[in-house]
Amino acid sequence: MSSPGSSPSTLPLVIINGLGAPRPAALFYAHYFRKAGRRTFVARQKHLYYGDVRNSARLVAQQVDEARDTTGEAKVQLVGMSLGGLLGYYYLACLGGAAQVECFVSVGAPLNGAPVAHLGRLPPLSVLPAIAQCRPGSEIFREIHRAPPIRGPRLYSVGARGDALTPKGVWDAPGFEAVASDHGCFPVGHWMLFTHDVNKEIVLRLLDGRNGG
Repeated sequence: MSSPGSSPSTLPLVIINGLGAPRPAALFYAHYFRKAGRRTFVARQKHLYYGDVRNSARLVAQQVDEARDTTGEAKVQLVGMSLGGLLGYYYLACLGGAAQVECFVSVGAPLNGAPVAHLGRLPPLSVLPAIAQCRPGSEIFREIHRAPPIRGPRLYSVGARGDALTPKGVWDAPGFEAVASDHGCFPVGHWMLFTHDVNKEIVLRLLDGRNGG
Protein backbone atom coordinates (compact mmCIF):
# COMPACT_ATOMS: atom_id res chain seq x y z
CA MET A 1 0.00 0.00 0.00
CA SER A 2 1.08 3.58 -0.65
CA SER A 3 2.19 6.07 1.97
CA PRO A 4 -0.56 7.85 3.91
CA GLY A 5 1.01 11.07 2.69
CA SER A 6 -0.04 10.53 -0.94
CA SER A 7 -1.21 13.68 -2.70
CA PRO A 8 -5.02 13.86 -3.12
CA SER A 9 -4.63 14.10 -6.89
CA THR A 10 -2.81 10.75 -7.02
CA LEU A 11 -5.52 8.80 -5.19
CA PRO A 12 -7.99 6.63 -7.11
CA LEU A 13 -11.44 8.16 -7.56
CA VAL A 14 -14.63 6.11 -7.22
CA ILE A 15 -17.78 7.52 -8.82
CA ILE A 16 -21.17 6.43 -7.46
CA ASN A 17 -24.08 6.72 -9.90
CA GLY A 18 -27.52 8.16 -9.17
CA LEU A 19 -30.92 6.53 -8.80
CA GLY A 20 -32.23 5.01 -12.02
CA ALA A 21 -29.27 6.25 -14.07
CA PRO A 22 -27.67 3.66 -16.36
CA ARG A 23 -23.97 2.92 -15.98
CA PRO A 24 -23.02 4.91 -19.13
CA ALA A 25 -24.20 8.09 -17.36
CA ALA A 26 -21.60 7.59 -14.63
CA LEU A 27 -18.95 6.58 -17.18
CA PHE A 28 -19.61 9.80 -19.12
CA TYR A 29 -19.30 11.82 -15.90
CA ALA A 30 -16.13 9.95 -14.94
CA HIS A 31 -14.57 10.76 -18.33
CA TYR A 32 -14.11 14.38 -17.25
CA PHE A 33 -11.96 13.30 -14.31
CA ARG A 34 -10.02 10.79 -16.40
CA LYS A 35 -9.13 13.60 -18.81
CA ALA A 36 -7.83 15.51 -15.79
CA GLY A 37 -5.46 12.63 -15.10
CA ARG A 38 -7.40 10.89 -12.35
CA ARG A 39 -7.48 7.09 -11.98
CA THR A 40 -11.24 6.68 -12.01
CA PHE A 41 -13.53 3.76 -11.18
CA VAL A 42 -17.33 3.53 -11.37
CA ALA A 43 -19.06 1.64 -8.59
CA ARG A 44 -21.11 -1.38 -9.54
CA GLN A 45 -24.89 -1.13 -9.72
CA LYS A 46 -27.69 -3.58 -9.15
CA HIS A 47 -31.28 -2.83 -10.15
CA LEU A 48 -30.18 0.75 -11.01
CA TYR A 49 -29.92 1.37 -7.25
CA TYR A 50 -33.69 1.09 -6.79
CA GLY A 51 -33.11 -1.71 -4.26
CA ASP A 52 -32.26 -1.39 -0.58
CA VAL A 53 -29.78 1.43 0.06
CA ARG A 54 -27.78 -0.82 2.39
CA ASN A 55 -27.15 -3.39 -0.33
CA SER A 56 -26.18 -0.68 -2.81
CA ALA A 57 -23.76 0.83 -0.29
CA ARG A 58 -22.11 -2.59 0.05
CA LEU A 59 -21.44 -2.50 -3.69
CA VAL A 60 -19.69 0.81 -3.13
CA ALA A 61 -17.58 -0.82 -0.41
CA GLN A 62 -16.60 -3.61 -2.81
CA GLN A 63 -15.59 -1.09 -5.48
CA VAL A 64 -13.49 0.89 -3.00
CA ASP A 65 -11.64 -2.28 -1.99
CA GLU A 66 -11.07 -3.18 -5.63
CA ALA A 67 -9.75 0.30 -6.45
CA ARG A 68 -7.36 0.15 -3.50
CA ASP A 69 -6.13 -3.30 -4.50
CA THR A 70 -5.72 -2.30 -8.15
CA THR A 71 -3.78 0.89 -7.48
CA GLY A 72 -1.94 -0.06 -4.29
CA GLU A 73 -3.22 3.06 -2.55
CA ALA A 74 -4.36 2.96 1.07
CA LYS A 75 -7.28 5.29 0.47
CA VAL A 76 -9.59 6.49 -2.29
CA GLN A 77 -11.69 9.53 -3.01
CA LEU A 78 -15.45 9.29 -3.55
CA VAL A 79 -17.91 11.31 -5.60
CA GLY A 80 -21.59 10.49 -5.17
CA MET A 81 -24.04 11.62 -7.85
CA SER A 82 -27.54 12.32 -6.46
CA LEU A 83 -28.59 9.09 -4.67
CA GLY A 84 -24.95 8.07 -4.97
CA GLY A 85 -24.22 10.74 -2.39
CA LEU A 86 -26.52 9.03 0.09
CA LEU A 87 -24.90 5.68 -0.67
CA GLY A 88 -21.50 7.19 0.03
CA TYR A 89 -22.80 8.80 3.22
CA TYR A 90 -24.16 5.45 4.46
CA TYR A 91 -20.93 3.69 3.52
CA LEU A 92 -18.85 6.17 5.51
CA ALA A 93 -21.14 6.31 8.53
CA CYS A 94 -22.36 2.72 8.84
CA LEU A 95 -20.00 0.42 6.94
CA GLY A 96 -16.62 1.61 8.17
CA GLY A 97 -15.81 3.46 4.98
CA ALA A 98 -14.30 6.51 6.66
CA ALA A 99 -11.05 4.62 7.21
CA GLN A 100 -10.71 3.97 3.46
CA VAL A 101 -11.64 7.42 2.13
CA GLU A 102 -9.58 10.63 2.02
CA CYS A 103 -12.27 12.89 0.54
CA PHE A 104 -15.98 12.49 -0.19
CA VAL A 105 -17.85 14.91 -2.44
CA SER A 106 -21.61 14.48 -2.49
CA VAL A 107 -23.29 16.16 -5.47
CA GLY A 108 -27.00 16.99 -5.36
CA ALA A 109 -27.70 14.24 -2.82
CA PRO A 110 -30.58 13.89 -0.34
CA LEU A 111 -28.26 13.89 2.68
CA ASN A 112 -31.05 15.20 4.93
CA GLY A 113 -33.76 13.20 3.17
CA ALA A 114 -35.94 14.49 0.34
CA PRO A 115 -39.61 15.24 1.19
CA VAL A 116 -40.63 14.18 -2.32
CA ALA A 117 -39.46 10.67 -1.41
CA HIS A 118 -42.56 10.22 0.78
CA LEU A 119 -44.21 9.26 -2.52
CA GLY A 120 -42.09 6.12 -2.41
CA ARG A 121 -44.39 4.68 0.22
CA LEU A 122 -47.29 4.66 -2.23
CA PRO A 123 -47.96 2.01 -4.90
CA PRO A 124 -46.50 1.37 -7.41
CA LEU A 125 -43.35 3.11 -6.12
CA SER A 126 -43.50 1.12 -2.90
CA VAL A 127 -41.88 -1.84 -4.68
CA LEU A 128 -38.71 0.27 -5.09
CA PRO A 129 -37.18 0.47 -1.59
CA ALA A 130 -34.60 3.18 -2.29
CA ILE A 131 -37.22 5.84 -2.98
CA ALA A 132 -38.95 5.49 0.38
CA GLN A 133 -35.58 5.20 2.11
CA CYS A 134 -34.70 8.69 0.86
CA ARG A 135 -37.49 10.32 2.88
CA PRO A 136 -36.55 12.29 6.01
CA GLY A 137 -36.64 10.13 9.12
CA SER A 138 -36.44 6.81 7.27
CA GLU A 139 -34.66 3.87 8.84
CA ILE A 140 -31.60 4.68 6.71
CA PHE A 141 -31.28 8.13 8.27
CA ARG A 142 -31.92 6.75 11.73
CA GLU A 143 -29.01 4.35 11.23
CA ILE A 144 -26.75 7.14 9.98
CA HIS A 145 -27.64 9.42 12.89
CA ARG A 146 -27.08 6.65 15.46
CA ALA A 147 -23.61 5.99 14.06
CA PRO A 148 -20.57 7.83 15.47
CA PRO A 149 -19.67 11.07 13.67
CA ILE A 150 -17.60 10.55 10.53
CA ARG A 151 -13.95 11.27 11.30
CA GLY A 152 -11.07 11.53 8.86
CA PRO A 153 -12.32 12.25 5.33
CA ARG A 154 -12.82 15.75 4.00
CA LEU A 155 -16.57 16.06 3.43
CA TYR A 156 -18.24 18.34 0.89
CA SER A 157 -21.80 18.64 -0.34
CA VAL A 158 -22.31 20.41 -3.66
CA GLY A 159 -25.68 21.68 -4.84
CA ALA A 160 -27.12 23.99 -7.46
CA ARG A 161 -29.29 26.99 -6.65
CA GLY A 162 -31.71 25.99 -9.41
CA ASP A 163 -32.13 22.39 -8.25
CA ALA A 164 -35.85 21.65 -7.85
CA LEU A 165 -35.32 17.99 -6.90
CA THR A 166 -32.78 18.45 -4.10
CA PRO A 167 -32.90 22.08 -2.91
CA LYS A 168 -30.41 23.36 -0.36
CA GLY A 169 -32.36 22.12 2.66
CA VAL A 170 -31.98 18.61 1.28
CA TRP A 171 -28.26 18.58 0.43
CA ASP A 172 -26.75 20.97 3.02
CA ALA A 173 -26.05 18.45 5.79
CA PRO A 174 -24.30 18.79 9.17
CA GLY A 175 -20.67 17.76 9.04
CA PHE A 176 -20.31 18.63 5.35
CA GLU A 177 -18.91 21.83 3.91
CA ALA A 178 -21.69 23.20 1.70
CA VAL A 179 -20.67 24.39 -1.77
CA ALA A 180 -23.41 26.11 -3.77
CA SER A 181 -23.07 26.44 -7.55
CA ASP A 182 -24.74 29.16 -9.59
CA HIS A 183 -24.59 26.92 -12.66
CA GLY A 184 -28.00 25.30 -12.44
CA CYS A 185 -31.15 26.72 -14.02
CA PHE A 186 -34.52 26.05 -12.44
CA PRO A 187 -36.03 23.48 -12.75
CA VAL A 188 -33.24 21.40 -14.35
CA GLY A 189 -30.43 22.46 -12.04
CA HIS A 190 -30.17 18.96 -10.58
CA TRP A 191 -29.11 17.44 -13.89
CA MET A 192 -26.85 20.38 -14.72
CA LEU A 193 -24.78 19.42 -11.68
CA PHE A 194 -23.57 16.40 -13.64
CA THR A 195 -23.43 17.83 -17.16
CA HIS A 196 -22.09 21.38 -16.84
CA ASP A 197 -18.30 21.53 -17.00
CA VAL A 198 -18.13 24.30 -14.38
CA ASN A 199 -19.86 22.03 -11.88
CA LYS A 200 -17.44 19.22 -12.69
CA GLU A 201 -14.56 21.64 -12.20
CA ILE A 202 -15.95 22.55 -8.77
CA VAL A 203 -15.87 18.87 -7.79
CA LEU A 204 -12.33 18.40 -9.14
CA ARG A 205 -11.15 21.47 -7.22
CA LEU A 206 -12.58 20.07 -4.00
CA LEU A 207 -10.98 16.69 -4.56
CA ASP A 208 -7.62 18.34 -5.15
CA GLY A 209 -7.93 20.49 -2.03
CA ARG A 210 -8.32 23.69 -4.04
CA ASN A 211 -11.70 24.65 -2.61
CA GLY A 212 -10.48 28.12 -1.80
CA GLY A 213 -9.65 28.82 -5.45
